[in-house]
Amino acid sequence: MAYLVADFVERTLSHRETVRAAGAVSLSLEKIQEKYGAGLEPRDDDFFRLRIGYRPQAEDLFEAMMLKSKNQYEEHKVHFYANLFANACFDEALSADIVSWFMLVLDKLTFSHIETLNELVLLGSSSKWVWGHLNAIADKSHVVAAQLEELKGMRLLSSDHWGDTPIEATPIAVQFIQAIGFSNPFDSQYYHVIRSNNGATYI
Repeated sequence: MAYLVADFVERTLSHRETVRAAGAVSLSLEKIQEKYGAGLEPRDDDFFRLRIGYRPQAEDLFEAMMLKSKNQYEEHKVHFYANLFANACFDEALSADIVSWFMLVLDKLTFSHIETLNELVLLGSSSKWVWGHLNAIADKSHVVAAQLEELKGMRLLSSDHWGDTPIEATPIAVQFIQAIGFSNPFDSQYYHVIRSNNGATYI
């Protein structure tokens, strides 16, 4: 991977872009070392193997991690790209296609979107929110209500078949949150709408 980093830094990057890309590399290598130290073995499938006419999937995703990270104005998301790549190096359930899609999801979603999704992942099946509560949620936060609609459109939340259908994270959303190692360094989660009133009056 060293030649990939060398090639990458030779490109014309701003100072902040260089810092973010270098941060992603450093964080991912640190995470990988932690996993080695914990006795975990790297995956033993085609992830690291050369493909005829193509680079190993790991190299493609390593470069994608750097490219996506350099463009992040929300710099805490760099941690998520790094965690995703590091976890993919050990977890065969994270296929290259899944990791590529998760990187696209990270690129599209703001930190606030991901925080909202994480709240529903934490609630799991104990969530009392249903899609009929969307107006009540909007009364508290139009942003969160819009985020729920957008997350549903990406199949990260349950579909709205009826007003009383629970608002729940889908299995792929749970895998996504686990793969990126979601963490929140801010205080916003303590005041989050999803946490503050789990079970509004049906409207």
